[in-house]
Amino acid sequence: MTFLKVLLAILLVLWLFSLVRIGGRVSYGQAGLFIYLLMGPVKLQLFPAAKESEGNWKPRARKQKKKKEKGKPPAAEGHKKEPPKPKEDKPGTLSRLMKLLPVMGQACGALKRKIRVDDLELELVWGGTDPAAAALSYGRANAAMGMLWPILDNNFKVKRHSFKIGLDYGITEPMAEARAAVTLTVGQIVALGVHYGVKALVTWIKSGRTPRKKQEALSHE
Repeated sequence: MTFLKVLLAILLVLWLFSLVRIGGRVSYGQAGLFIYLLMGPVKLQLFPAAKESEGNWKPRARKQKKKKEKGKPPAAEGHKKEPPKPKEDKPGTLSRLMKLLPVMGQACGALKRKIRVDDLELELVWGGTDPAAAALSYGRANAAMGMLWPILDNNFKVKRHSFKIGLDYGITEPMAEARAAVTLTVGQIVALGVHYGVKALVTWIKSGRTPRKKQEALSHE
């Protein structure tokens, strides 16, 4: 019974851990661009990275090592290098990578269906020195947003979104604020990684094999 309780407790912990959401958040506005890594309730800033204080930072002195040149015997006159032996006719790296493209396409399609957009906000205020041009740009922005939202809604799971487009003749240039956060659960990441990782590995191994007809031709030579 004790073993079963411990096993159930471990499975419960693993199940709860698989529900933790991992992803990223991007924020852009007048303060600049900020990128965060999200791990459940934890948020780590990736960009811009925290700078070390000038007083504590000291450049490390680079040690320069002198390489001693070893004397090489002079090459004998008339000596020619033997031509390299021809290698077996195996598929090149580029052709093998090309065979991985279908697997990568399937992985991207599955990833797109699993990604959840937790937060999507856009605030755009048009303005400018020319009121007529600002009003025209405002109308174009509304039309573009009307075409963009159905694409996002049909391809991604959007939990919360907010789009605000305004017009202010008091500002000299447009102002934009944008925030987006996308996440996946740990369980989804592991499942996708194992499934398509095994597929990619099998495809890579198969693509490196020499075709049987070429093997027979090489064996007869």
